[in-house]
Amino acid sequence: MADIVIITIVFSYAAFALYRGLRKSKKGACASCSQQKSCSAACSDSPVAASSKSE
Repeated sequence: MADIVIITIVFSYAAFALYRGLRKSKKGACASCSQQKSCSAACSDSPVAASSKSE
């Protein structure tokens, strides 16, 4: 019985991690980053990086 519970927990977490990873990958590298506003290596196509380069 304990084996079934442990296996269920492991597979549930794996499914959650996969879902979270796919959701972040659809946003793109800079859009999914939590430090996108303060990142000095921001993507060149992001509006934050484009506005700071033109100044």
